[in-house]
Amino acid sequence: MEEERMDTERGARAVLVALNDGGLTERALSASLNELSRLLDTAGGSEAARVVQNAPSADPKTYIGSGKAKEIAEFVRNDGNIDLVVFDNELSPSQIRNLEDILDVRVIDRTMLILDIFALHAVTGEGKLQVEIACLRYSAPRLTGKGKSLSRQGGTSGPIGSRGPGESKLELDRRRIRERISALNAELKNIEKTRAVNRSQRIRAGIPTAAIVGYTNAGKSTLLNRLTDAGILAEDKLFATLDPTTRRLTLPRGGEMLLTDTVGFIDRLPTHLIKAFKSTLEEAVFADIIIHLVDAGEPAEERTRKYGVTLRLLEELGISGKPMLEVYNKMDAAVDTDFIPSAAVCISAADGTGIDRLLDALEQTAENGNHTVKLFIPHREAGAVSELFERARVIERAYTDEGICLTVCCDEKTIGRYKQFIVNAFGK
Repeated sequence: MEEERMDTERGARAVLVALNDGGLTERALSASLNELSRLLDTAGGSEAARVVQNAPSADPKTYIGSGKAKEIAEFVRNDGNIDLVVFDNELSPSQIRNLEDILDVRVIDRTMLILDIFALHAVTGEGKLQVEIACLRYSAPRLTGKGKSLSRQGGTSGPIGSRGPGESKLELDRRRIRERISALNAELKNIEKTRAVNRSQRIRAGIPTAAIVGYTNAGKSTLLNRLTDAGILAEDKLFATLDPTTRRLTLPRGGEMLLTDTVGFIDRLPTHLIKAFKSTLEEAVFADIIIHLVDAGEPAEERTRKYGVTLRLLEELGISGKPMLEVYNKMDAAVDTDFIPSAAVCISAADGTGIDRLLDALEQTAENGNHTVKLFIPHREAGAVSELFERARVIERAYTDEGICLTVCCDEKTIGRYKQFIVNAFGK
């Protein structure tokens, strides 16, 4: 058994377990376990040891094979102070039950650990609804039997892997779970409607929007705080913030932009988790600009992996074809700088380095491909006015007895659609 003993002073002590089936390099496997350890730390626990099982495929009963499971059980007994075992992959319900029978401690997987962190960090009503939906979807197939993993206290003060909606909700039968999920989704729909109204008002106000996306702990919250004095929590932990925050940003030439911090992405984020948080990530879906934040303080190989994860999840969310600004953060701790793209904006959100260049790039990106034009629309064409408020950014408007004068910023396609109303074009 491959063991790395670590000192601990607080929280639950856990053994981390991974399966090496040849699909990852040794470095990538180590990085994945390091990430799992950081997730555990964010949840309030600490790593006591880590185990890697080398096998061509997962064992259907215990994932790592009964022999390796017994080795871990012996280590747990001899240590006498191990609270749980955390697997780096998602386990089936039967695997969890079989492992708990052998290990005689709680067993959780990567997904359950992430859900636990989400439950801890959800602040808004919307965030809590999303966490409950995700927990119910994950737990529904795991309600057969009542092993250690299903003995849930609920709330945010229970042991790791047990936080969230609580046992009274998780022990519902599947039919009632489906009903509960439907009710929660209905509540989220109402929130989405409210957000859609707010978004429409922003469009009418002519304010462009940008969403900060990236791998968890890339520094998104720190950047938002630097740009807008948002005052949101920014910790060196994974998923330190969960609920989105939107703030107004003043651009160098006096224009304004709305900037939104989004939940961080992570590798192997299950589809049902993405779906649960899709309403929160809507701000990225409807943003005019995507700011893709990358941690420059990591080795090039790790940056590349996380970069690919972010792009894949953006595609799953239907975010494609938008102007994207690549921003490399933490340049004060940068490594492998030769591999940073020359077109990227390099900053340090913590100390403010490069922020002026980022603001200039944001302003330029917002204006790129758009033209400012003046239009006069007669009252008899009032429908065109409503359409323009949806399709273009309205900068100025003035009403006359004959119609409405609009100054708008829009793309060439929109200009072509309303060219008969153009009275003066300013160019790009």
